[in-house]
Amino acid sequence: MNIPLSRFWAELATVLPDIASARFVAFDFEMTGIEPRNAPPLQRPTKEQLYERARQATEMFNVLQFGLTCISYKAAAADAKERDGKNGTFHLKSYNFNVSPMFDTHASAGAVLARVLDRTLTLSYKTLMFLSKNRIRIEDAYDGGIPYLSRTEEWQAVDEMFGTNQRPETQLVDIDKTQEETKQFYVEVADNIRKWESDKSSDSYLNIRNPHNGPMTRFQRRLVYQILEIEFKRKYRAVVKENYFMQITKRDGEVEEKGLTQVPFVKLAGEPFADDVYQLYDLNGGIVDTFIRDKLKSSEAKLQTERPILVGHNMFLDLCFLYATFFAPLPDTLDSFGQAIHKVFPRILDTKHILTYADHEMMAPKILDDMFLELEKKDAPFAIEHSQTRAAHKTPLVNAHQAGHDSYKTSVVFLHEMWKHVGMDDFCPLEKENGDSDTPMVWESPSTQQFANKIRIGNAGIWNLGADDTLPNDGAGHNEETV
Repeated sequence: MNIPLSRFWAELATVLPDIASARFVAFDFEMTGIEPRNAPPLQRPTKEQLYERARQATEMFNVLQFGLTCISYKAAAADAKERDGKNGTFHLKSYNFNVSPMFDTHASAGAVLARVLDRTLTLSYKTLMFLSKNRIRIEDAYDGGIPYLSRTEEWQAVDEMFGTNQRPETQLVDIDKTQEETKQFYVEVADNIRKWESDKSSDSYLNIRNPHNGPMTRFQRRLVYQILEIEFKRKYRAVVKENYFMQITKRDGEVEEKGLTQVPFVKLAGEPFADDVYQLYDLNGGIVDTFIRDKLKSSEAKLQTERPILVGHNMFLDLCFLYATFFAPLPDTLDSFGQAIHKVFPRILDTKHILTYADHEMMAPKILDDMFLELEKKDAPFAIEHSQTRAAHKTPLVNAHQAGHDSYKTSVVFLHEMWKHVGMDDFCPLEKENGDSDTPMVWESPSTQQFANKIRIGNAGIWNLGADDTLPNDGAGHNEETV
């Protein structure tokens, strides 16, 4: 299911509970490029060299799409097993999101973000040809894509937008040493805020303008932020409107701008979201559902205690872009990045590693599309049902490399391959007599741990994400493809 910006908040109220109820979540990214320009070829590269190449790519290129497939399991009763020959059913729900690096400059927050962050937009010509061949339109991301902020970008912008960062004393303006016009401006603004604060019949906002006409200067904005911080103990916020005046409001209105960061991957990492998502769901005309807030609260609590297992295919670059896009710039070293991503996503499985676990260098590469076509026809001790019934958008998942569809293919390959290593009874347990069932695939079991948090990095070998150091090249150094 493709989710456009116009339906983002309404559908997010469904997507987040789907994530919370999933045992596994498969993901995939499409980027504007993956190889820095004029990068020299690497002969027998190390993991650290490939990481540095990936880090440069995240600084140069942007995410166009990300896709999610939520995988949940329903165990079958013993009589159903005898009838159908299946232990249970894995239910898959796929979502595709076009991601925009643009800000809505018609809104005051967007205009400030565009000026403060000033993102660089770069497109690789090779990537453009690939996207065009697979009918993925870049225009869908830049025009109507879902905007985002990483955590670091939010911290960078928040002081400019809200004046929320407390400044050291050395950065405060000494009003006593300023000109008379400055002192008068400071006193009048503070008095006007006090009058607005005490007048119960006043509007919910107060506009501050330049008393000498024209747009407010940077110095005047700085003084307003200082007034709110020093005189009013940060009870209110100030937002620059249309680059011309400032608007003072209470802090309970911050959810509109915070919404720029409320994307599923950040929530998958266990951050609070229920109140913000429900508020924006309601503001954006979501269908009235008396249980929606409770569903969101329940989902939030579950994700904070146990997150789904994150699944990807050949996912090293995807992990790099995931972290750089929604969290922070990549750290300087692979070890530091491993610690950072493991803290956010403590349970990860790479289907590329699962597929090539017993391979040697003479074996042909295993490409996702080929493996999907081969495995989806094979019998398994479980059924797979793929749901796309909620037609939030008319665009079907037909593009071969649309991120949502790739996450679905990754899910199918993962299910068909992983159960062979884990075992039928562990991977897809039957329903018990009391109606309960065990959790599919116990993470701590030895059969799972041989793949747990181990990521293939091209021909350089396996990166052991959950350990202090990485595994050496395991000998499976065959011709590595990127898909």
